[in-house]
Amino acid sequence: IDGLDVCVFCMYVQEYGGCHGNEQQAEKKRVYIAYLDSVEHFRPGACRTSVYQEILVSYMATARARGYETAHIWACPPSRGNSFVFWSHPASQRTPTRERLAAWYHSTLSRAVRCGVVTDVRSFYEHSFQKFDRLNPDAAVGGFIDSSVE
Repeated sequence: IDGLDVCVFCMYVQEYGGCHGNEQQAEKKRVYIAYLDSVEHFRPGACRTSVYQEILVSYMATARARGYETAHIWACPPSRGNSFVFWSHPASQRTPTRERLAAWYHSTLSRAVRCGVVTDVRSFYEHSFQKFDRLNPDAAVGGFIDSSVE
């Protein structure tokens, strides 16, 4: 803007355990990356994705260096006209679809794996619920609890 490089990017993160020394369970040493938002003033526009992804990978590297072991990412785009962080975006800035946002995060996580920052990528289902399906495969039918299980 006016000849200056501008990067408007915000990330909401909650950090639990890991740096206070009083957490007893390793599973509490986790971060939740809730919202990312940007405003497309960054130039050249072709570099925006790689710069924003690098910011996210760098945050995860910093969190890991501070003792955090797990990161959860909320990947749900706002509906057009709504915003998670910034109240106003240029009319030309597109809101990503759910598929586009998921692809962006997958690309970012692939970069984090290549950099050695992330060692394992799993969905929330794989991390938290798949083990229950293995314990009792007859309990779930089509993703819902069977009515015979009460």
